Amino acid sequence: MTVPGNVPDGTLPDGGPGAPWLHTSANHIRTADGSVWHGRGANLSDTRSCNACTYATASYPDEVMRRADELIDVWKANFIRLDLESYASATVGSPTARAHWQGVLDDAAYLAELKSIVDHIGAKGAYVLVSLWADPTFSQRSDVSEAGWPTAQTNAVLAELAATFASDPHVLLGVCNEPQGNFDGALDARAWAAMDSAVAAIRSVEDAAGVPHHIVAVQGTGGWARRLDYYVTHPIAAGGGANVAYEVHVYNRAADFPSLFVNAAQTLPVIIGEFGLANMTEGDVQVLQRRAEQLEIPHLAWTFHMRCPPNLLVDNSAGGCGVGMELQPTAWGQLLKNRLAIPW
Repeated sequence: MTVPGNVPDGTLPDGGPGAPWLHTSANHIRTADGSVWHGRGANLSDTRSCNACTYATASYPDEVMRRADELIDVWKANFIRLDLESYASATVGSPTARAHWQGVLDDAAYLAELKSIVDHIGAKGAYVLVSLWADPTFSQRSDVSEAGWPTAQTNAVLAELAATFASDPHVLLGVCNEPQGNFDGALDARAWAAMDSAVAAIRSVEDAAGVPHHIVAVQGTGGWARRLDYYVTHPIAAGGGANVAYEVHVYNRAADFPSLFVNAAQTLPVIIGEFGLANMTEGDVQVLQRRAEQLEIPHLAWTFHMRCPPNLLVDNSAGGCGVGMELQPTAWGQLLKNRLAIPW
């Protein structure tokens, strides 16, 4: 059976009634009825919690779900980027051994926790971008010129995630976090090839499972995911290029917005995967939110955490993992919360 990349009528391949699958059309992500999808919310750490919980004896998927509840029910987010975190060994960057550090290919309990969290978010009617954030399979270079790209090993991780969430219409998949360096674009073609290969790995799993193609977010080719210009003339080809979104991270002044996302959004479906009060003023953030809404670009603030700046939450954890702490917004958090309260 051939499964189309786009499922604009929201039905499953067998013709039966389906869940609200998203698809791309021209320069937008659209819902099953063809309307432009208005997704906005924040980044949410997984059970490793931006390294705050990696040393804890227990793992805390219920805490991640509690924070998702706060984001969705109280702050009114309908889109969450779930940031997946793993390391090459238990002691990377620290002399103390982490209790939780392996990726989804080596830690079945971790993968099961991610599935329960994603199911919980979906049951609340929100969409979730399941995205590799800290992952030892990304390319490593001390000069950062080719660092942060997906590799063949990353593609194996993405294939496992694609299989795990194959039938989940509320899931989008993020290839990596932030390709570094490459400020002049000299390595754009090689970065593009790495991204295209990653999308192909996901499509292979989906086609074998006979499910629609999920939205896959590929990240900007350099400058810590700030470069989308190469994709304008060289969109991803894997899977026919359908259901691919182009993710940019924005921690810049408003004068840079045209080159960062406004220009690309004229022809490409764009997701602003991160933005926040780091090198940006409140005015810059407000301009970004207005422009994203005007251009109908999904956007996600960084981050619903207390020690992973710029933080949306006050650190009420007493320096610990933060399980059960009061989820009190910082000034940055209150700014986002106020905006999410305004219908879009």
